[in-house]
Amino acid sequence: MRTKKPIDKKQVAPELSAAEVEKILKKIGKAIKAKRKQQSSLDNFAYEVNISRSALARYEAGGDMLLSSFIKVLYGLKINPDDFLKEIK
Repeated sequence: MRTKKPIDKKQVAPELSAAEVEKILKKIGKAIKAKRKQQSSLDNFAYEVNISRSALARYEAGGDMLLSSFIKVLYGLKINPDDFLKEIK
């Protein structure tokens, strides 16, 4: 029977504190809300991108979201993800 070599675990990126993550999510939510308001109402936009109204409101308030939901929102806003992320720095 072979023994496995232990994996050398190196930290690739520094850990973010919960406060830092929350700050980034709020910034993303604020940017999504501002862009969505230029285009549509909350109800209409949620319907158009197939996300519940309550989930979209939560995202705009800085709530965590799935990457698939993030992509739906950005494509619904007709925004390239790279461009959006550059804007929120």
